[in-house]
Amino acid sequence: MTKEGFQSKKEDAEDVGPLKDRGCTDVICILIFIVFLGGMAVLAYFAFTLGNPWRLLNGYDSFGNTCGMANTKPEGVTSQYAGRDLTDYPYLMYFDPTAMMPTSISSLANFGETTSIEMTMLLCVKACPSETMFYYEGWTQGLRLNKLHELKQSGYDYCQYDFWTDNPLVDTYYAANTGVGVSVTYQDGSYITKTGAGGPCPEFLIQSVSLLNRCLPLPDQLVSAASDAAQDAAETAASNVEDALKELFQTNVTASEVMQYAMSDVMNSYREIAVMCGASLVISFIIILLLGWIAQIMIYAIAIAAAIACIAGPAYFWYVWYKAKEELEAAAVQMESQISNVETLMIYAIIVSVVCLVVLILIIFLRSRVGLMVTLFKEAGFMVMRMIVILFTPLILSLFILAWAAVWSFVSGYIYTSGTATEYTLTREYENDPQPSYADIKMVYYKDHEYILYVWLYHLFGLYWGTEFFLACHEMAIAGAFAQFYWTRVKSKVSFPVARGIWWVFRYHLGTVAFGSCIIAIIQLIRTILAYIQNKTKDSQSEVVKYLLYCLQCCLWCFEKCMKFINRNAYIYTAIKGCNFCSSMKKVFGLLMSNIVRVGVINCVGSFILFIGKFLVVMVTGILGYFMMNADADLYYWAVPVLIAAIFAFAVAHTFFSVYEIGIDTIFICFAEDETKNDGTPGREYYMSKNLMQWVDNSSEALKNLKRKKGQQRAQAKAAKSGGGDVEMTEQ
Repeated sequence: MTKEGFQSKKEDAEDVGPLKDRGCTDVICILIFIVFLGGMAVLAYFAFTLGNPWRLLNGYDSFGNTCGMANTKPEGVTSQYAGRDLTDYPYLMYFDPTAMMPTSISSLANFGETTSIEMTMLLCVKACPSETMFYYEGWTQGLRLNKLHELKQSGYDYCQYDFWTDNPLVDTYYAANTGVGVSVTYQDGSYITKTGAGGPCPEFLIQSVSLLNRCLPLPDQLVSAASDAAQDAAETAASNVEDALKELFQTNVTASEVMQYAMSDVMNSYREIAVMCGASLVISFIIILLLGWIAQIMIYAIAIAAAIACIAGPAYFWYVWYKAKEELEAAAVQMESQISNVETLMIYAIIVSVVCLVVLILIIFLRSRVGLMVTLFKEAGFMVMRMIVILFTPLILSLFILAWAAVWSFVSGYIYTSGTATEYTLTREYENDPQPSYADIKMVYYKDHEYILYVWLYHLFGLYWGTEFFLACHEMAIAGAFAQFYWTRVKSKVSFPVARGIWWVFRYHLGTVAFGSCIIAIIQLIRTILAYIQNKTKDSQSEVVKYLLYCLQCCLWCFEKCMKFINRNAYIYTAIKGCNFCSSMKKVFGLLMSNIVRVGVINCVGSFILFIGKFLVVMVTGILGYFMMNADADLYYWAVPVLIAAIFAFAVAHTFFSVYEIGIDTIFICFAEDETKNDGTPGREYYMSKNLMQWVDNSSEALKNLKRKKGQQRAQAKAAKSGGGDVEMTEQ
């Protein structure tokens, strides 16, 4: 044996344990992965050369100009409006803002037209419209031009670039006749297209807010404007949409007000959200530590606490709802926010009741199956306490994945905007005879390259492969750390297990990690392509085809889950034995099949116990948030910030408990391998602890042999110490 207590290759032929002098595995796979990353780098280089992500971030108008920037005219483009300096025009406005809305609302706002919008001009503006301009009666007169001129006089021009400069007579007329709004010579029908929204001036304006540098119309303004403009059936449809929005938000306030109040509550309660997020970290860490110190008590305590929470939680929610309902009924004036909070409390109470009932049933039926899990948790807890730094490895993993996602997204912005500037001529139709210069107009759009689909597939596969690669590295490193403790008889001799586990991965097994992660990435890419096909053909599919595609998607999802389970155990076996991916998968599959009942119990009961821990963290965080925010009179919808903190709490709990999950799986694989290769007899003693020995068939005999061996070791040590003293006296 080596000084750390691990086996060499020679000793491994007779015994079992982690290889000290292990070699590189699946080298060809890591070379392929490196070549693949090189291909992504080449694509990124060309994307940086051709793309401009500011077009994606700021948006660009109908002439290829990026809003909020000084532009240069693209090569081969002759449009007079291309290459403008739009530094002072940071917002992108749609002449027909309903192009950003669902089809039903879009048709409604276009007076019930069923045909899709042929064209909507995009312009960069100084500010988004702050009011709604939507006329129907007499639209062929000068009502719109009059209003647009008033806005232009106020510094907000929503007509085509240089429109008023190129038409001085129109500008002079409306400057001299402010408020008249009717003109025989300069009518709306000569400057606003008959169909579509091709300009040069917009047919209507909708009050909007800026979101990601785009002018986003407010839903209630859009519906209200459409209701004012439409007639008969369209007016009825507008009313139905408005009622649907109110029903969706369970309130009589408008949808935009709900959004504004909710965002305002989040901003005003950022301190409370930060406290709840910090509390979730502390709660998760405390549960992890307690599981390590007193695993058995904590597992039963979690189950009991969860059972109590499942009874008390719904009861408390229904009590709070009842009291709030009583206060609302007794109030002389009922505020809309109070009504909404009562209804929200009832919804939350129903959801919590259903979830808690399911959890309580599971606790009752699985209470007799936690014996093995208690032992595994106890072993995992002991090991975690000896290497507490292992709890922070998920944070490092998160940083790597976030960095990879950030780089991928950064390059994606360039790929998405790497099209070639292409010019085309739009023929615009007007109700009246237009000015000759406004009949046809040259616009610019960016045409994708013909091979862009393959570029996206390659780039997307890189995202999947890279993400799964980091996850696999983390799993194998954690497994290596736990395996070192298991396969060392004298646990005090284990030094820097986490660092050694990471070293083993990056020094020897990156090829194995690349191999396994590539399999998962391929499955994910196939699922993505299938989902894309489903989305593109959803309106033309028969019911049979839809059913078959859903079944295929379900099968692929199940296959991905199975492969992730097998991959994780293969990584564990590689961390233990240093085998390549295929050998590890073959051997670990045999171990799992020979212990299929144990595997089922461990995965079901273990996952359930971990879920209870996560559930407890979220419940405590949510209850803490309720007590912190319910009494705050300045909040309209306190449930929104509580929900945000609860989601963060679940993410934190999942991250911390993932270490335990990998540890339990590792200990079980080690236990199964130990039971297969050893039998507890002299010379073939188990490496497992006394607690785990109770789960082997010859546990009593193995424990006797272990006790006998320890007695012999103590006697030998005593004799050696006594003999050493005699020798020293003789020399003197």
